[in-house]
Amino acid sequence: MEVYASIQTLLLSYTFSKVQHVFLVGVGGSVPDYEDASKHVRLGDIVVSLPSQERSCLYVHCQKVEHTLRTDEYQFNSKHWACADDTLQKVVEKIRKVTDSLSDKERPWDIYLEEASERLKAEESNGTVVEVQHPSGDRNYVEGRTNVRFGAISNGMNIAKDGKLRKTFARLYGIKAYDLDTEAILESLDGNRNESFLIIRGIADYADGSRKEWQPYSAMAAAAYMKTLIMAL
Repeated sequence: MEVYASIQTLLLSYTFSKVQHVFLVGVGGSVPDYEDASKHVRLGDIVVSLPSQERSCLYVHCQKVEHTLRTDEYQFNSKHWACADDTLQKVVEKIRKVTDSLSDKERPWDIYLEEASERLKAEESNGTVVEVQHPSGDRNYVEGRTNVRFGAISNGMNIAKDGKLRKTFARLYGIKAYDLDTEAILESLDGNRNESFLIIRGIADYADGSRKEWQPYSAMAAAAYMKTLIMAL
């Protein structure tokens, strides 16, 4: 990740010094909500970095965790990021309002994702055709649709693989997904004074997005939502 951040610093500082908006698009791991189906994040879904009502942060980096055995409580030393320019977040909210009213009709990212999936199926890799199958869900979930959830995103380096720890941290900051640490890239954005960014993660597993089985589909889903957002700018 440090290598990518260094490359990004060079690109933003010299080659593309007047970049207005930055999209960080990739895969991540879900924070499931088994108590509320409308908030549950499944494999293949998309998480977009929007602040919760309680917190203004879009990304949270957990630097240190302290556990008090006597009270079984956790103390988190964390760093937060938010945007000074909320242009992208406002566009996301506009898309959200429009698509929420579409009911069971196709959303723009459904169309882009279907197009990308057809291209992927048509390509051969080592003699085999790649096929993607979306998981089934409950009565509040339309099979074959990729849902979009909104909330903060966090790194999974220290906490994502500990179920209790990741759930506690997620509730504290309104986190919907963990990734493999975007801190270095966000530090680079800060250093280059890029004040408008958005993080989009396609869900590949229930940890930090490192499992490879769902990565192709999840990456396409995240990219499809980014295209929707760009077309709406």
